Formats: sequence, C-alpha cells, structure tokens
Amino acid sequence: MDIKALLDNIFLNDMFVSWIPVLATIMILSFLYRDNPLYKIGENIFIGVALGYGWILSWEYIVDPFFIMPVKDMFVEFHFWDITYILWFLLALTMFFRFSRKNAWVANYYFGFLFGYMAGYYIPIAIQNILRQSTDLMKPINQGSFFESSKWFVIIFGTFAALMYFFFSKPHRGLLGKTARVGIVVMMIFFGAAFGSTVMGRVSLFIDRALLLVEFPMQSIVCTIAVIIYMIIYFKFIKKEKLHDDESFI
Repeated sequence: MDIKALLDNIFLNDMFVSWIPVLATIMILSFLYRDNPLYKIGENIFIGVALGYGWILSWEYIVDPFFIMPVKDMFVEFHFWDITYILWFLLALTMFFRFSRKNAWVANYYFGFLFGYMAGYYIPIAIQNILRQSTDLMKPINQGSFFESSKWFVIIFGTFAALMYFFFSKPHRGLLGKTARVGIVVMMIFFGAAFGSTVMGRVSLFIDRALLLVEFPMQSIVCTIAVIIYMIIYFKFIKKEKLHDDESFI
C-alpha cells in the first residue's frame, strides 16, 4: 500500500479541503465570545501542524543539505575542514542536557556560542546597510522629484530631533527643549505607522479567513451552527461558572 497515495486521498479530497479549514476557522473565532475547549483544540492543532511543517522544512533545507550530505561526503573524501561539522554536531547535542535538572547549564554554552556567532555574522551586514543608507544621504539633493528631495530633510532633521530627546545631560529647555519636542512628534509618527502596519497585517489575515468562509457558504453555516450549539451546551450545562460574592445576593 502506497502511504503517500493514501494520505493524499485523505487530506487532499474535496470534502476535507472544504470542511476542515472552515471548521478550524470557526473554532478559533469562537474565542471572541469566551475561552472554550474548541478554541484550545484548534489552537493546539495549529501549533502542532506549524511545528511539524517547520520541522520538515528545517530537515529538508537545513539538516539534510548542511549536515547529512556533508557527513556522507566525508566517508568518500575527507578534508580537514570537515571537522567543523562534527564539532557543530557535538555542540548541538548539548541541547539534550535541558532534560536534566542538574546539568541543564551545559546547554548554555551552545546558546552562548550560537548567539555570538550570529551576532558576529549579522553585525557586518547591518553596518554595510547603514553605510549604504549614509551614502544615499550624500547624493545631490537636486535629483528627483520634490518628494525625493524633501524626504532627506525629514530623515536628517527627524533623526537629529529624536536623538536630542534622549540627550539627558542638560535640561530640555530653550532650543534643546523645542528640538526634543519635535523628536517626540517624529517618534510618535513612527510608532503609529509601525502599529498601523502591524494592525493591517492582522486585518489581512482576517480578510483571508473571511474570504474562505464566503467561498464555502454551506460549510460555514453548518459549522457555525454546530459550534454555537456546542458552546450553549458547554456553558449552560457542563461548565457552570460560580457566582461571585457580590452576585450571590442578587
């Protein structure tokens, strides 16, 4: 029996593709009313599927090409620099010490080495990006449209004003105080734009789920009614909340 074909017939048929995503969406949206077992089941399924999918991607794009294949090649032709693969493997094995209460500290060496390596790897990249932006600021201002020219003034003076807000060696009075207040406005605009971008990202996820419910109207209606009936039964008969002291006299 072909296991792959069997799994494809189960998870890729029209009924599964149309009903399960709708049901999972309604289960997650049921949290808008109150925390309930259906929401927890949907949350755990989502986390489990996401972790399993991430593990498969990690194995296919990281572990296999950067560890399994080089180790196999070591048995064919060994090079001196192949020792680094063995050292990384032994260092990664220290993560299993996390299961021990007494020797959990051994895994800290792996975290320390990994964070140090990643910091040393990304710091030059960040510096190169900063230098590239700095060279862009040095271009002649008369190039481009009015927006292209004026935005550099905003970047330069906005950055300077925001830095003046964090200049605590002198009281924020006079010119320094006015510049610091401009810096506050610049930072609030930035935080507002960042928050708006985050909200729009969440709204886009909701729109995607809403379009899924619109695409399968019958499944959406049936699943919604089923979830509502379950929540009525659960909160009415199964989980009865205790009255608070101030509500017992009503």
